[in-house]
Amino acid sequence: MLCQLTIENIALVTQMELELPPGLTVITGETGAGKSILIDALMLALGSRAEIGLIRSGSESASVTARFAPPEDHPVWSCLQQRELDRGEGGILLRRMLNRTGRSRAFINDQPVTIATLAEIGDMLVDLHGQHDHQSLLNPVAHLTVLDAFAGHKELLAKTRVQFELFRQLREQLQRIQENARTAMQRRSFVVFQLEELAALQLQSGEWEELKKRQLRLSHTTRLALAAEKVLDLLTEESTAVRVVLGRAATTLEESSRTDPELLPLASTARSLFYEIEDLAQNIRHYLDGLENNPHQLTQLEDRLDQIQRLCRKHHCEAEDLLVLEERWQEELEALDRLESDEEQLTKRLLSARSDYFAISSILGESRQQAAKQLTQGVCDQLGDLYMPKTRFHLSLSPRDGEPHALGNEEVAFQISANPGEPPQALHKIASGGEMARIMLALKAILADAVTVPTLIFDEVDVGVGGRVATAIGDKMAQVARKDRQVLAITHQPQVAAIGEHHLKVEKKTIGDRTFVTATFLSHADKIEELARMLAGKKITDTARQNAIELMQMVRR
Repeated sequence: MLCQLTIENIALVTQMELELPPGLTVITGETGAGKSILIDALMLALGSRAEIGLIRSGSESASVTARFAPPEDHPVWSCLQQRELDRGEGGILLRRMLNRTGRSRAFINDQPVTIATLAEIGDMLVDLHGQHDHQSLLNPVAHLTVLDAFAGHKELLAKTRVQFELFRQLREQLQRIQENARTAMQRRSFVVFQLEELAALQLQSGEWEELKKRQLRLSHTTRLALAAEKVLDLLTEESTAVRVVLGRAATTLEESSRTDPELLPLASTARSLFYEIEDLAQNIRHYLDGLENNPHQLTQLEDRLDQIQRLCRKHHCEAEDLLVLEERWQEELEALDRLESDEEQLTKRLLSARSDYFAISSILGESRQQAAKQLTQGVCDQLGDLYMPKTRFHLSLSPRDGEPHALGNEEVAFQISANPGEPPQALHKIASGGEMARIMLALKAILADAVTVPTLIFDEVDVGVGGRVATAIGDKMAQVARKDRQVLAITHQPQVAAIGEHHLKVEKKTIGDRTFVTATFLSHADKIEELARMLAGKKITDTARQNAIELMQMVRR
């Protein structure tokens, strides 16, 4: 349950710390006193949208902290563990901090979290029902949610969603393949043509670079031959050639080394250089022998380069990339050839997934049928307690369009028959606002045993009713609170306020030039005064006080 709520600089609240007890707590105050500020602040701590306008004027920041103490078996503990959030010693601490820059920060047990995580945890701890929330009764999706919550078949719902998701993915894959198949023939012709063109080229890896080297050499044969011949003359042919000079030097050093052995290394070096020059000269002769002045061969080579370059320009790539492109198109051609086979296999898988979906969804449908009967009877019993004994609640289950759906194969509609003998009709056609509120309260009372949310908040759900109906609504809230639940009820009805185990009064006060909102738990005597005010208005008379006392005595009885 919600144990403590601390509010700082929210709207007209400067500092407020409330210790909230279990059971039914009623919250009252004059219109405009600031009761909604408490709810707005709590919703911030539960992950609702933050607005800068909520920060008290004159303050740069604001914060709300809510401390909860759920039972040990509550699923929120495992949810915290899954998200690797520490378990607080004093329960679960949800905190929201705002500043005027528009930044909002969220914490769970003083660990930073996303707003989405804060909202997820908050939804597991508090259920808020406002005076306009009964509009959700007009939404068929909400009807289905209520029925499933009552039935408690979470595993069936999860299995249905998983099977639907598999069906959806396979259906999308098949649709893509079928769309591809419509253009596959044209695409295949294009790919085959490109492959044939590349295959005819017979390009080899590294061929382009080798051709460019050969082209450069063939186009400069004469100049290269003259350079080689000149170098050969310098090395060997002239009397002062390097080979001749090195030969003489080596011979002289060898002869002198007979007299001085220290010259042997120098003689050896000179002779080695002589042999290297010999080798170099021999290699240049081979180079000259290999040089060809062949214009025909050059023409052929340039034609080959032109062929390659033409395809490079066509495909906007380098020569080596043509081989990659050929491989890629070959893979695409194989994929196109597999399309028909893939379509047949995927069709079989889709039919199997569809069959599996309907198998599990039919079990879900049977569970819903059984739950619908119990929920219908339960709501009718609750409406009798809320002075709608002749109103018959009807829950209509109808099949969908025959295709798999994430929520199963049933559509649900809440209907009522206000008078005996009249056929049931949609709620929005015949139910008044007061009747809507009572129907919603009846559902909340039934679902209190089916859901695990420990704190329920009713924000002026008794608007538009009075007298014994208001008393019945208060009784119903008290019944819900007795089922290990904490109920907070904002009300303007004295009949509802009188039933509360605890009474919190919200007031607006002006001190100097500033306005403040305060909240105070009332003693027995103060509660009588507050009930008298609610009964009589601004001027509280002894008669009003006596009526308040009698109202509280009646509630006890």
